Amino acid sequence: MRIGFDARMMTHPGIGRYIGCLLREMIKQAGKDEFLLFGDPEHLQEFRDNENVKLISWKAPVYSIKEQITLPYNAEKIDLLHVPHFNIPVFYRGKMVVTTHDLIYLLFAGSAPSALAKYYARFMIGTALKKAKGVIAVSKHTRDDLTKVFGSAYSDKIKVIYEAADKAFHQEDIAITDLVRRKYHLSDKVILYAGSVKPHKNVATLLKVYKLLKKWGAPHQLVIVGKWDKKENYLKPMMADENIRYLGEVPFEDLEALYCLSDVLVHLSLYEGFGLTVLEAMQCGTPVVVSEKTSLPEVAGEAALTVPPLNVEQIADSVFNVLVNSELRAGMIGAGLERAKQFSWERAARETLELYRSI
Repeated sequence: MRIGFDARMMTHPGIGRYIGCLLREMIKQAGKDEFLLFGDPEHLQEFRDNENVKLISWKAPVYSIKEQITLPYNAEKIDLLHVPHFNIPVFYRGKMVVTTHDLIYLLFAGSAPSALAKYYARFMIGTALKKAKGVIAVSKHTRDDLTKVFGSAYSDKIKVIYEAADKAFHQEDIAITDLVRRKYHLSDKVILYAGSVKPHKNVATLLKVYKLLKKWGAPHQLVIVGKWDKKENYLKPMMADENIRYLGEVPFEDLEALYCLSDVLVHLSLYEGFGLTVLEAMQCGTPVVVSEKTSLPEVAGEAALTVPPLNVEQIADSVFNVLVNSELRAGMIGAGLERAKQFSWERAARETLELYRSI
């Protein structure tokens, strides 16, 4: 096969992780299949030396008119095109696979930048369901959302293929975690949130939980890592506390160390299509307290404590138990490591290639 892959979002903090991890494993497994990667060659250098890879420069902005009218795929005579997001080429007539990560713009009020953006997302996802020969949903929850919003007519096209934590996430050497602790001036006791700071991530509730934990005597810092959304600017007065550290976006290797040095990851999101940080933390040996909403219980299984994401006192009680109960912590660490092993990019790549071949 000659497989075209839209890799323009390689540097995106979420979908970029999906693109990079999936491509690395598929290229290893592909044998004689050829991958044509469309995107910025500067962002795709790691794939340049693979014999079965061809990099094709295409820098049309995502969600733009240009990406719909400058289609480089036809000139390359590919057998199949994989678009890893809903921004498919509407006028492309070849065989296509599309990955749907979530339907947040349609199902979570205020998540779309505008009414027009919400309409665009609905139109594009619906068009992708109609045009694609195969649709990858990253969780059963996302598959069910697709059926709920667009009906069951396309359900036979939808295949659940789970994501996984990058292999690079693992239990780190103490010397490395100490370096990162000093770099960011962190205490010996840390509660971590990793992910973007957006309305659906429910950081406001986390801040209330943290305030209650401090009243109960928890000596921990709260460390928040991720890209800031200006819609959350109202949280800044709540974060004006010397014990709360907002680090912004951090390098990959620092994030790994932050997981390892933290006593618990708290993830109270109101909507997730998958929830990759849950598996990343588990793979680093960090206990997880997670929202009981959407895909998060599906990913976490029995290895995390699940909580109603708006019940401040119940969340605080669960987090406090993780912090003070060494037996509970040890059990959660072991269960988390085992849970993370149930997801792998090798499996995701194999199932994706199988889908390509079936098409």
